[in-house]
Amino acid sequence: MRRFLLVVVLCIGTFGLMSTSVFAEGDTNPPVDDVKQKIADVARDKGIPPEILKAIAANESAYKQFDEDGSPHISPDGGIGIMQVTPDSIHMDVDEEKLKTDLDYNIEMGAQVLLNKWELDFLPTMNEHDKSVLEDWYFALAAYNGLSKANDPNIHPDDAYQEKIYQRIEQSAFIYGEGESYFAFPEIDINYKDNNDKMFFPADKNHYESRTVTPSQQMYEQGDVVYIDDREGFANISEGAITGAKNKLWPYTPLTITSDDPVESSNAANDFAYYEVEGVTADGYVASAYLNQGSKELVFNDPVDDHRAAALAFVSMNGYAQGYPNGHFGSNDPLRREHVAVMLTNILSLEAPDSYEIQAADAESIDNYREALRKAEYNGLLGGGGKLRPKETLTRAQMAQVMSNAFESYYEEPESTHAFKDADKIWNLEEVNTMYHNNVTVADPFRPNEDITRSQFAIFIYRTMVDVVTD
Repeated sequence: MRRFLLVVVLCIGTFGLMSTSVFAEGDTNPPVDDVKQKIADVARDKGIPPEILKAIAANESAYKQFDEDGSPHISPDGGIGIMQVTPDSIHMDVDEEKLKTDLDYNIEMGAQVLLNKWELDFLPTMNEHDKSVLEDWYFALAAYNGLSKANDPNIHPDDAYQEKIYQRIEQSAFIYGEGESYFAFPEIDINYKDNNDKMFFPADKNHYESRTVTPSQQMYEQGDVVYIDDREGFANISEGAITGAKNKLWPYTPLTITSDDPVESSNAANDFAYYEVEGVTADGYVASAYLNQGSKELVFNDPVDDHRAAALAFVSMNGYAQGYPNGHFGSNDPLRREHVAVMLTNILSLEAPDSYEIQAADAESIDNYREALRKAEYNGLLGGGGKLRPKETLTRAQMAQVMSNAFESYYEEPESTHAFKDADKIWNLEEVNTMYHNNVTVADPFRPNEDITRSQFAIFIYRTMVDVVTD
């Protein structure tokens, strides 16, 4: 008969009714989200990416400390519990009985074994040997399971222990590439001594560089700035970590982590967690898989809304445009022509022959941004009417003209003409129509004679260069 001690704590909150269990010897396993939370907490405390430690537990024991009959999970080779710690082969003093019965202790010891492998000086290093980078744990992971021929990636490219760990991370932490496996490691130089199946690494081949470098997405702290990646065109933000109303956030939306404790998934197949975040108006939980480390410079004081915030972050992180020292982007400020020249030069890497001189009639009066204006004029993007007029602002119609010329290769040719409510006021309907059919502008009426603002231009650039899944 199974023996157990159950303590229930009732909590009413975002996640509804929750229970916490304390287990004794011979009991069943805690809920998988509780187990993953324990693993993640230990990992962060020791500077190990939670993705790494969770993948080990999933691979070694399917997150189980106890078997179905309530006995400790022990493998034929002597591995014990959730982390399959093997006392005879870890060169550490451990309490074997606690390894069998104490889930927390087993996780702690498993993490320490991995850290000891990380410190082995005879193992090669990967990349900068940075604990926060997933790929950099490659050799420590191989050693965790044992440096036997069975884990030689040259002999067993799909079945070597460390390769299986990265396969688990790729799938369960939702890290993936397009069409192929995401993680990409170089060929490792491995030798063997006579009558010994233990891997031997030549001293002159003690460092490698992986073709991918992936910082952990589960080591963020309260106050960190992150941004949404662009692989699917959006990410969901939920009122609750797993359930609740969902809204879409555009790629590059900057967010601030508002809690140190991400919430783990109750699905054993999912090793990503949910971070509580906030944006301009966004407030809720986003899966860690979509969050990338950002910086304070991506968050402006005046972005209007979260969509505009995504556009400002995008142009800022790519060096297309910057804000002001006071933290403002100048979102509602009219955009000057000289600033357009600078941004187009940065975005398109505009060039002009050294011998080319500005042809505009107002060339002698141009003091600032002369080089950018020279390149923009040479490439036919500014200077219509014989003058560059750098300090003047642009109307929305003028901007449509400039962008249709500058980004012609980006846009599909419309098959029809949209019937704008103010079509009679639009002097360049063909170019405005191109912008509309390519979802660069969605305004109708278009308001062609209004000045375009700095943030409106940023969102025009963003919609041109980023694929966005819209509602």
